[in-house]
Amino acid sequence: MQLHRSHDVDRPDFFLKASVPVLRHILGAIGWAVLTCILCFAILAAAKALLPPQYWGAHTGLARFQREMSLPLLLFWVVIYSPILETFLGQLLPLEILRRFGVKQPLSIFIGSILWGIVHYLSGGLLHAIVALGSGAMFSLVYLRYREPGVAPAYATTALARAVNNSLLLIAVAYGFDA
Repeated sequence: MQLHRSHDVDRPDFFLKASVPVLRHILGAIGWAVLTCILCFAILAAAKALLPPQYWGAHTGLARFQREMSLPLLLFWVVIYSPILETFLGQLLPLEILRRFGVKQPLSIFIGSILWGIVHYLSGGLLHAIVALGSGAMFSLVYLRYREPGVAPAYATTALARAVNNSLLLIAVAYGFDA
């Protein structure tokens, strides 16, 4: 009588095989989040230097949310709710639709970032839209980079990258950098 079959989960090599891709996605999300945060601050600094304040638009930064929300609600909003919703609306829907129409990845990233910039322009003005173009392009790139194994890994990695990025922005705002 055979007690264990080859696909039982108590085998150590099963966990090693399963954990490596997950760890790769987690570390990838953290790396992409740091790069996106640096890019957004660089774009913000350049845009503020080049555009007069009257063209910046409404102040929609995290500092405003800090004043208006309690800390637990702010953390929930910035680290959990926003990444899940924004990844769905900003990457999954438009990029999967474009993929179904056979649009190539570079054009998908461009279209996705333009759509994301338009949404942010409507909610916050020109400065917010310019920064959103950069983050929209980065998160679209992350989504497409991790899309080959399926929608779930791409979505999870992008949402985690957004959560880490938002956390970094929240920390920066807490130390006086206005995003």
